[in-house]
Amino acid sequence: MTMTRSCRSILSVGLTVLIACYAYSQTPKNNHAEVSQSEYEIFSAFIARSFVGKAGNERVAFPVSQIIIVDRTDYDQSEIEEEMSWKETRKFLRKQVPSLQLATTDNFREANLWQAALQQRFGLPLPYQLVAGSTLDSIIHDIADWPQYYKQYPGAQGFLTFSRVGFSPDGEQAMFYATNHCGGKCATGSFVVAQKRDAKWAVVKEVIFWVS
Repeated sequence: MTMTRSCRSILSVGLTVLIACYAYSQTPKNNHAEVSQSEYEIFSAFIARSFVGKAGNERVAFPVSQIIIVDRTDYDQSEIEEEMSWKETRKFLRKQVPSLQLATTDNFREANLWQAALQQRFGLPLPYQLVAGSTLDSIIHDIADWPQYYKQYPGAQGFLTFSRVGFSPDGEQAMFYATNHCGGKCATGSFVVAQKRDAKWAVVKEVIFWVS
């Protein structure tokens, strides 16, 4: 039985569409391209708790009068898991924060497949600046360059980098990763768990993962 030209054309178009759909399904989709308002509120709650007033002074050993934040989210999964697998990390975090849901950790991992630009949408009690990583790299090459950094950003807490935020299915629990570098052996990397209470986000616990 011979296939007609029209049938062959229809079949060809159908296969093309099918192949295109398959290729699309195999391509990671960035459904988290824009940082949400909830993420800004969560980051702001963490900064206010950890780097403002007495808390900031105790954390970095000098008064903090402005906050410097890297202008893109970042979470180096391979670097974090070099010392501890994700399975071990998740177990460790849930031991530190028993209320932490597995679904929240899974969403955190998924959200951090992509980076995103940050905007001036933080709500902080101190002035803040978003600074490009390339700008920081041009200033700080080694420990000896930190005085030059603080000359350019006086009163800064150092500079903060945030990951994307993972949420529980009901949107009431959140988790993210943050690093703060403040000179020499003054740096921390932390997983932070937050909870929404009375329509406001509050930090439940900061789990310091490493200290330098």
